[in-house]
Amino acid sequence: MVNALKDVDAVVMDIDGTLVDTLGSYTKAIIKTVNFFLQKLVGLTVSDNLLNKAIHKLRLTGGFNNDWDTTYVIIMGVLSGLSDKELAKIANSLENDNIPSQPIISVRKKDISSYLMNLLSSVNNSGLDSIEKEIREICCRESKYKHLEEIKRFLGYPSKFNESILAAVFDEIYYGSKLYSKLTGRKPLLGSEEGLIKNEKIIVNKSVLNFLKNKTNTKLGIVTGRPRISAEIVLKDIFEDFFKPEALIFFEDVLIKTNEKGKDTFNLLLKPDPYGLKLSLKALEPYILAAYVGDSVEDALMVQRANENGEKVVFIGVYRYTLDLESTIRTFMKMNAAAIIPTVNELKILLGG
Repeated sequence: MVNALKDVDAVVMDIDGTLVDTLGSYTKAIIKTVNFFLQKLVGLTVSDNLLNKAIHKLRLTGGFNNDWDTTYVIIMGVLSGLSDKELAKIANSLENDNIPSQPIISVRKKDISSYLMNLLSSVNNSGLDSIEKEIREICCRESKYKHLEEIKRFLGYPSKFNESILAAVFDEIYYGSKLYSKLTGRKPLLGSEEGLIKNEKIIVNKSVLNFLKNKTNTKLGIVTGRPRISAEIVLKDIFEDFFKPEALIFFEDVLIKTNEKGKDTFNLLLKPDPYGLKLSLKALEPYILAAYVGDSVEDALMVQRANENGEKVVFIGVYRYTLDLESTIRTFMKMNAAAIIPTVNELKILLGG
């Protein structure tokens, strides 16, 4: 497979874990948001170690490109292990858009580790649908699902992600209260968050980007689940200097708005759907063979599905900035990655620089 890489004359890349180290930002924002809501609802804090394992397990399925989804699933997974009586008290105490000032109930720090990880074992690359189905089956047997539905309505997720209190808290933790308010025009919910975005570090060396730009004649693109604004805050100069603007695909570019019977609905075609990759590749034509460089299973699945749709693209996996290096490498090997390298910076060697 490596021999085929000599024909690569267009390169598309992921951002998180590929161009930028986000373990201290987006991954940490998942942990902080999960514990924020669990503290408010049940007075519980889950260890970073367990949450990192849960996050990695979800990411290995290929169905969780969106960190809001990951946050939601872990919260609902923990709550689904509570009793009917406990869930009823939470559901009956919630008020729309009002975050409880103190825990509604206090649960003993039971061993949630085995329950949560067993529950997440049922998840597959269909993402939210698979975990919703599993929780529904578990809780319907115990008549708990109606209470979880009330909690879902409070979180506003996933049905109203553009108005969701879960998404708002996550974004304020990630951006920081001041920047969140500036970007959204909304009053901060937390008020004093510094913002985890400040922890992000650029992985890619400009010498590598310069090599790729020359090798491909500026046929460089991005496909990411990030909003454009968060990407530009960290990478604006790099975008301007090295990438083709038309081949930059962000969260907003795969959010498809339709109107049915006078009502706007939104369809989010995030990875592993190949829609975003096909848009980027179209902007890079003509080329002989494209490579997509990413750090996740959904990246590899997206490339597979793009090829099934007639594209000519190979997957190159990077692993150093994932939560579990060994399992990531093993998974990429099973998925027949064209190459597996520690970071994007080894592309210069891999592609003949």
